[in-house]
Amino acid sequence: MAGGLNNLLRSALRTNLVVQQVRFYPRWSHRRPVKVHTPEEYEKLEKKSQSKGGAETVFDKYGGLKTTWNKPKEEEEGTDKPIKYKIKSKKVGKSLVATYQKSEVKSNPDMLETVIDGEGNFVYSKMKDNDQRVGTILTEIKSNKEKDKKDLILLEGKRLIRDALQSGCHLKYILFSRKSEVDFVKPFLPKVGAQLYKMPYREIQMWSELTTTPGIMGIFKKPDVDSFRPPEALPFTVICDNIREPGNLGTILRICAAVGCDRVILTKGCVNLWDSKVLRGAVGAHFKLRISKDFEWDQIEEAIAEDANFFIADNKIVSDSDEGGRDLAEVLEQIPVFPYHGLDFNASKHVVLIVGGETHGVSRSSYELALKSNGARVNIPLSNDVDSLNVGAALGVIAFEVKKQLVDRSTCG
Repeated sequence: MAGGLNNLLRSALRTNLVVQQVRFYPRWSHRRPVKVHTPEEYEKLEKKSQSKGGAETVFDKYGGLKTTWNKPKEEEEGTDKPIKYKIKSKKVGKSLVATYQKSEVKSNPDMLETVIDGEGNFVYSKMKDNDQRVGTILTEIKSNKEKDKKDLILLEGKRLIRDALQSGCHLKYILFSRKSEVDFVKPFLPKVGAQLYKMPYREIQMWSELTTTPGIMGIFKKPDVDSFRPPEALPFTVICDNIREPGNLGTILRICAAVGCDRVILTKGCVNLWDSKVLRGAVGAHFKLRISKDFEWDQIEEAIAEDANFFIADNKIVSDSDEGGRDLAEVLEQIPVFPYHGLDFNASKHVVLIVGGETHGVSRSSYELALKSNGARVNIPLSNDVDSLNVGAALGVIAFEVKKQLVDRSTCG
């Protein structure tokens, strides 16, 4: 009798334990890191915290843990070996240190770099949560130093990846969670030379910069967009002067691609062309345009044909960053202002339109160049006391008017 009672009690306790585990399982099963920080990002966060009067960090709050990053030895030049980090604990101070770790993954490179086999099937590696290879690949692309050093870009979404493949960009990796996403880009995939990894959706979401990840990432070598020559381009160049907002630059590139511009030039001071927000805003325009970046104004003058006419999208904000030259008020008085629909762009053999940021405006050098080429300031008449437009909206209005006139000229000719 006593033995039966004991067995019954043990069974009840066991059942209660299982119930408790099931009860608390949903609380912990869906938990994941909010964001994965690279060493550079962590240093910025730590400096920001210290600048706010020494506010305590999450590491100080929970037991005094602190993360430090040991910089790995520089790789040999010309090699493509990724830098790998491993978290190790130190007894003194209870700190977490990320140190360089030699690769422990042995694989057949010929097999892994085969994207599609002879029968037309995908060749990929299937990975589980927290796979070391995923951390290695994405830490490399998330680190600004390593990304710039190896000229890599990260694209999210099947359409953006498709545009990059169509333009001939060199693919290194594709990370995906559903095979249907890869089927969309299959016609454009190289048969060899890249690596495909299938991984859980939650893992991709953890590394993604989007609120909801599309479930596919592509890592490419940066293309040489300055050497690209768009087919049937109009004699129309857009110069971006002090465009520092990533979303605005992305919109500008998208409009220029839609209009059919011959070239886009970015002056020094513009936001990084390959910023993730610029890539998303441009929606593939990077791979359909000739884009020259980090140009000084003397370089711009040399790069543009002598018979080109310069026009400035006038937003009535002038940057005082440039020094020297004649007095700005005197320069502005000599540059006529016309409504965008009142200009005859057909009279120019090549149209050059300068647009500036809403906050900083265009530089003094822009006005000097417009005056030198007998150009003009282009104004968009506004109603209801609206004093300005977003730079992307203003460019769209003017650029499509330029296209209308140039296309009519070629049709009549």
